[in-house]
Amino acid sequence: MFRQVVYILFLMLFVACSKKESDMTIPASNDYAQGFAIEKFDEYTVVEVRNPWDTLKILQRYILLPKSADLCDEMPEGVIVRTPIASAAVYASLHCGMIKELGKAEAITGICDVHYNADLDLKRRVEEGEVADLGSSFLPDVEKIISIAPEVIIVSSYKDKGEDKVSRLGIPVIEMADYMESVPLARTEWIKFLSMLFDCESVADSLFNETVTQYNALVERVRDVKHRPTLFCELKTGGVWYQPGGESYMAQLYRDAGIDYLWSDNKDKGSISLSFEDVFACSADADLWIIKYADERDKTLESLKSEYPPYENFGSYKSGNVWGVNALKVPFYEEMPLYPQYVLRDLMLIAHPEIFTASDTTRYFKKLKDE
Repeated sequence: MFRQVVYILFLMLFVACSKKESDMTIPASNDYAQGFAIEKFDEYTVVEVRNPWDTLKILQRYILLPKSADLCDEMPEGVIVRTPIASAAVYASLHCGMIKELGKAEAITGICDVHYNADLDLKRRVEEGEVADLGSSFLPDVEKIISIAPEVIIVSSYKDKGEDKVSRLGIPVIEMADYMESVPLARTEWIKFLSMLFDCESVADSLFNETVTQYNALVERVRDVKHRPTLFCELKTGGVWYQPGGESYMAQLYRDAGIDYLWSDNKDKGSISLSFEDVFACSADADLWIIKYADERDKTLESLKSEYPPYENFGSYKSGNVWGVNALKVPFYEEMPLYPQYVLRDLMLIAHPEIFTASDTTRYFKKLKDE
């Protein structure tokens, strides 16, 4: 325990200059992403992560300083992160997937929500004790985080998050607000920020450029389609039914796939909370229904009806046009941020099978069976 306390005190000194400044100081110069900005100096790099709920403010400013370099006298205020990172606690499976694609999977030393991760190799490493199971991302095991002593903790940001025990550990917390981008390729571009932590920017650039090329080529195939089927998605959770906001990256994915997403006029970037009645009023006659879930068994039309009998009243249910992705069986969340073209192609196959051959199949989504 003494060593752990000493380690935490060291980290608290290590992230000196961690005071946040309220306003953005670096203009965004990315190809698509608006949520972060980078400015490089001779001795260090500054990365500012925008507050997606108030884009004139920042969530955090990071000073990326090589481990071989000394602290500078005239450094801006921010969280100092020594690079390259050799160990990271990662809350979200999608960020685990991005780190793996960078070729840095060995740097993942702790993860949250193991049950929802489809990466079998990562699960094996957890079972063998090589990677720590940190529990729920909403209530992570602080003692385990201390015991593995990661150099950074990579989290997904969310609105109105207060200070918690993890933020007081003195370990740099990397705020990833990628899911609040409005364009799929903007979310993909966050790989550039992650790559800077691991000193593999050229790998990220290559992955990003290839994704952009493939994604835009697919969009061109449906640009002039005559019929755009209507779509709604997800399932009711308790008394709430969440749909992607009209300015979210998922809504843009649907539009890019030649689909008429029924909440496209909404101005939210995150999810919107609706009642069953709200969704039914808008989607009763929708052509397509797409759901994402994580179950040991694949859902069927009958299991949907068993979960909530009113589901059978939707036109898409009656016509059998319900498609689902079981995130426990395919790496949907791990791959989607970096490879949105895979999801786009699936959606295009579902909505516009006529532009593909009969042998083309989906990567993630399956049509729900009757039984």
